[in-house]
Amino acid sequence: MNSSSSTQCVAISTHPDPTNHPVIVAIFVFIYLNIFTLGLIGNTAVIYLTLKHRHLQTVQNMFILNLALSDVIVCLLSMPFTLVTNIYKVWYFGSPFCHLLPMVQGISIFVSTFSLSAIALDRYNLVVRPHAHPLNTRGACLVAAILWVVSVVVCLPYGWYMEIQTYPGICEEYCSETWPSPDVKRGYALLVLTTQFLLPFATMAVCYYTIFSVLKERCAVKLKKLTERSQLLETSIPQEQIGDGNESFEYQQRLTVVMQQRRTTTILASMVLLFGGTWLPYNLFTLLVDYADTDLFMRETINYEYFFSLVTHSFAMLTIVANPILYAWLNPSFKEILMKTIRRKKSNSDMKYRTSISKSTVKASTIITTSQATPSITTPNRRLEDGYQ
Repeated sequence: MNSSSSTQCVAISTHPDPTNHPVIVAIFVFIYLNIFTLGLIGNTAVIYLTLKHRHLQTVQNMFILNLALSDVIVCLLSMPFTLVTNIYKVWYFGSPFCHLLPMVQGISIFVSTFSLSAIALDRYNLVVRPHAHPLNTRGACLVAAILWVVSVVVCLPYGWYMEIQTYPGICEEYCSETWPSPDVKRGYALLVLTTQFLLPFATMAVCYYTIFSVLKERCAVKLKKLTERSQLLETSIPQEQIGDGNESFEYQQRLTVVMQQRRTTTILASMVLLFGGTWLPYNLFTLLVDYADTDLFMRETINYEYFFSLVTHSFAMLTIVANPILYAWLNPSFKEILMKTIRRKKSNSDMKYRTSISKSTVKASTIITTSQATPSITTPNRRLEDGYQ
């Protein structure tokens, strides 16, 4: 649909929309910039450390590496373009990118959520089925590759049915979905909701609840054994011979077991609640856009669709920042290597700084000493200089 005359068209930015207001634009730019920066730094660090240190390349870390890689792609190809298109409403990137970019964005998001499910299933096998045949690193890489293939297959229709469009009375071009019928569009939206959110969320919830139950039973067994040990000591050894030190040790053991259980519970609950809480608003919004009336987000003459799109999308993108923390930096191995890397870089930097200061001081003192002894010679003493180098 093309407008009959370019002189009779108006810009979409003239339509009443909260995202056209400079203050709203500044707020969203600030939010997206922070998420982009923190997410890129955190996930890039995970990729760098995993590839550099071979002992980190375990089965579970292969899935974390896959998760970090997909989140980096989301940072680079989803966040900036989504922000620009929702603020300006216009597609500036040409027809090929209209097909390619939305598909790549969808693929990276699918891989991210599929990887979260794979991590949950792997942890389930380790804790609940410790005697089952474990997956090796090569198998984990194969599973990661399959996740990418499945994501590409699911997102192919999305890229196929994206086209550059124009509308009567509006000047600019837009990259919009052109499905054969509304029923096909709604069916695909339901498929995306199921595969990208419902199935991963259900998988994570079931796996982590089961893991929590098993670990809770093990914690109860440990506490029971500590109690039996304390009672045995009390009955077999006189109270005056036990002393306060042993009671303090027993108390510390109990406290350690309880604190470990609380930490595990907090981490597992955070993984499920974070995924569900951040992705649910965005999926509900897209479902309403596909299934509800087109005027649902209209209030009088103001269209709030782009505003809610940015709000829900930015909320979903918080997982990019949280994933490296929950799945990598709370891992003792990752944390230890990260701190060693930071300390090593800081030590190297301090060493270079001290070396440069020492060289400058030596050269200055050498010149002064030499000039006092032989005023006609300005060449530094090589023997002294070489000694400090």
